[in-house]
Amino acid sequence: MKQSNSETREDFVMRLFEAYYTRVFAFTRKCAPQDVSEDVTQEVFVRLLQHPRLEELDLSVSYLIKVAHNLLRRRHARSTRHREILETTVTDEIIQRHGRPAAPSRTPVDDKSENFHLDEALNQLSSDERDAIRLIVQDGKSYTHAAEALGVTVTTINNWKHRGLSKLKKITQLEAISERTGPVLG
Repeated sequence: MKQSNSETREDFVMRLFEAYYTRVFAFTRKCAPQDVSEDVTQEVFVRLLQHPRLEELDLSVSYLIKVAHNLLRRRHARSTRHREILETTVTDEIIQRHGRPAAPSRTPVDDKSENFHLDEALNQLSSDERDAIRLIVQDGKSYTHAAEALGVTVTTINNWKHRGLSKLKKITQLEAISERTGPVLG
């Protein structure tokens, strides 16, 4: 689709929006939750408005879908970086608080061991608490998305997540005490 000479930039983008919004949204919805899909789809058309050479482009739905795909990839990469930074910051804070030096290097065995302990701790939670934690904390889904996925209210999801995290905290504290003092004999 090409912009006609008599058409303003805004009118051209509006025409594209009306023609292709549904198809671009359908593509993004296959890859992301509804709220993210709506944001990304709208951002596609906002970026078109800001494109310096919009008049020169011959636009098709495949071009718009490619823009949406790139935006989703950037969003995912940014989210992954933020999660890694958060995990590093939290780990450093825990090390400082407990006075443990950082391990010089980590081997895959260490990771498997930690994952095993985490899986054991998660298995001590109710299935509802475990599902809420996995969706919100591990997968980074919104409370709304998690609530829809599990068929409950956002308040319920929030309660399950907080209860589960509280239980995990107690479990890991007990494990830390047990490691420092040795096994408790009954």
